[in-house]
Amino acid sequence: MLNNKIKLLVVLLLIVVMLPIPSQASEVQSYQNPSYKETARKLEIIAKSKNIPSVILKAVAFKESGWRQFDKNGNVVTNPYGPRPGLGIMQVTSYDSSNTELVNKLKYDIDFNIAYGADLLNAKWDFAPKIGSADRNILENWYYALWAYNGWVAYNNPNNAVAAGRIAYQDKVINLIGREYLSGVVTPVQITPIPKNLFPFGTLPSKSKAWETPEPYNLGDLRIGGGDAASRGDGQGTVTRIAGSDRIDTVNRIALAGWPHGTETVIITRADNFPDALAGVPLAKKHAAPILITNSDELDLGVIDTLNTLKPTTAIILGGEGAISQTVETQLRETLHWTEDIQRIAGKDRFETAALIAQQFPKEGIVAVATGMDFPDALSMASAAAGAGIPLLLTATDKLPEVTIQTLQELQPKGIYLAGGEGAISATVVETLSEVSGIASEDIIRLHGNSRYETSVKIAEKFSPEAGGLYLATGQDFTDPLAAGALAAVKNGSLMLIPPSGFSIDSPIEKYLVKQPPTTDVTIIGGPSIITDYTVLQIKYLLRHI
Repeated sequence: MLNNKIKLLVVLLLIVVMLPIPSQASEVQSYQNPSYKETARKLEIIAKSKNIPSVILKAVAFKESGWRQFDKNGNVVTNPYGPRPGLGIMQVTSYDSSNTELVNKLKYDIDFNIAYGADLLNAKWDFAPKIGSADRNILENWYYALWAYNGWVAYNNPNNAVAAGRIAYQDKVINLIGREYLSGVVTPVQITPIPKNLFPFGTLPSKSKAWETPEPYNLGDLRIGGGDAASRGDGQGTVTRIAGSDRIDTVNRIALAGWPHGTETVIITRADNFPDALAGVPLAKKHAAPILITNSDELDLGVIDTLNTLKPTTAIILGGEGAISQTVETQLRETLHWTEDIQRIAGKDRFETAALIAQQFPKEGIVAVATGMDFPDALSMASAAAGAGIPLLLTATDKLPEVTIQTLQELQPKGIYLAGGEGAISATVVETLSEVSGIASEDIIRLHGNSRYETSVKIAEKFSPEAGGLYLATGQDFTDPLAAGALAAVKNGSLMLIPPSGFSIDSPIEKYLVKQPPTTDVTIIGGPSIITDYTVLQIKYLLRHI
């Protein structure tokens, strides 16, 4: 008996030994640097937002790290010398090493590292002696701030450096600016340094001395584009952010911001799933109404507060009792005690709910069609369709639902727009649409891109080539673009979906934004964890706001 147990134990040990051992390296995220072109853009945008000439910040970053946040192995670039290691692209050393969250952001978030370094450079500008009129756009006036960035010490006195056979830090930065240190990415600018004979050997420049700007002096880029437009008093749009503590709170805030004086109608849909909500945006436009979301089995307290502020006389529930329960409807009636006009639009599925809404629109017009199987394409199209006053119908990927066919036959459309590629709406569905509507397949207009974000741009370009206002929301969840899409439609604006990582140079989103006038108002939906602060800076930069 004992021998059998020993044999069994040996077998189990062999099995354990033979099992694959997870590689620790596979659990470590691999970090890569952006391209030089992307890094240049980041430095330029952040520099302008911090009121620093971009050539100055770019050269400091290159001197510190060669524009690298990470080494070839994906580890943060560090300088081990000194009381704290220099971290990342700006080689930041001024931080609390016990603040783990801050240290990790400096290590792994290149945008944050650049902004932090820019703030430090600005602090050095404030601390160091002022040169000339202290005009920040005169490049020569940054000499002492550059000195102080590496340390306001006599070691960086140019005369001390020459005596030791060195070049002072700030002179190295100025020399960089004067040459094309990255071919095709930076443009050389000659900066006139302060004559060395003005510096007493072995000491620091006095703050009480009047330091003249050396000539000839050179201007940076702070008075070009949006920054200069603001100083001239030209019309300029605003960029605002609407964000709540959670998805329901964010939607409530959208409603309160968009309808500050209340509304006659509100639309209520569920917070945890998208099907019934997809076709609600055109309905919201039709009634000039905000969309609110709530839990299926209980009316959210924040929604109750919002309803008491908006004071609607009509509430329209989207979806059956499986989506919005009878309990919620009862609570809604109790909350809106001043009215009895509580309606419910509920089909047996998402396709029928959309069809019931579409039947409220005029016949012989234009119809939009999107997949009912996912939300991004549908919500982008829903907002655009709503703005144009046309209904949205839903389809399965490979088959047009019977209820959609019947509604098309009733509406007798003269034109059809589709949202998404054939992976969302197949060629078979297009053929059915053509047969049902009598519109030739080639005349059915499909708007699509290589991703949900590019599709969103294609739809915006078609319906709103020049937006009355831009509403930017995440493409990862449905509630923000749902509520923002309704607000965009009512305000004759344009909804656009933004990826979590922002957007790159020459991307479809960027190309659309640069075509918009500087007077365009932009509303960001969601907090920095959803649409980052750097993405907001990108938007301001492209709209010539900075």
